[in-house]
Amino acid sequence: MSTEAELRDQLATLTRIFAMRGLLGLHGHISGYDPESGRIYMCPGFGWDKATTRPEDLFVFDLQGTIIEGVGRRPPLEWPIHTALHAARPDARAVAHLHSPYATAFAVVRREFRPVLLAGGLFAGGIPIFPERHLITTRELGQRVATLVGGGRAALLRNHGTVVAASDLQELLFTSLLLEDNARAAVQAAGLGELDFLDPEDSGDVETNATLGIRARLAWDYFAHLEARWDRQPPAGGGPLG
Repeated sequence: MSTEAELRDQLATLTRIFAMRGLLGLHGHISGYDPESGRIYMCPGFGWDKATTRPEDLFVFDLQGTIIEGVGRRPPLEWPIHTALHAARPDARAVAHLHSPYATAFAVVRREFRPVLLAGGLFAGGIPIFPERHLITTRELGQRVATLVGGGRAALLRNHGTVVAASDLQELLFTSLLLEDNARAAVQAAGLGELDFLDPEDSGDVETNATLGIRARLAWDYFAHLEARWDRQPPAGGGPLG
């Protein structure tokens, strides 16, 4: 079980990693839940420079959506996504609402998302789409999203973005990257011909819960090391920092 300091640090780190990967920017937010305290830790939302996020920048909510830390600042508009999923899913200790470009493309076309890469076997059963064209700004809408996600790993928000639920922040990173990688491959390959989708029976041995944890940890270590250097690099032209 992570301490509060560890959870804060991991959540801030993941916020910066998602910014580095282009999955968080002007829009989007992520959260981590501590079941012992009943507290939800959430990164800032619209307009915040996610690449600079530090543990002290996080909001803290309870499961009812009351702000415990961050009063006086503007919280993410769609915080009910997080409170509803954390309340409904004891196993979902990490939640992301992303506007990841390729996965979001499947929320704006009338085409079912199905994985095309072997590593995407986690999504072989497909991903449901929330049918309502709304920002998720109320508890009622948040609960409907949580019901749609159910025990699954993700959902698409119609004409909007994605929601991903995971057991911890490392798994959230890995799962979100798999979702975006599969969406990117599908979009890029569609111009070449008919897509060769994976069915559940094609991917049963590719990813198990045991290997998922190992791969998620390795992915976390890889991207955390990249992020530690990413926002400290000189400009692309190679000139000195002013």
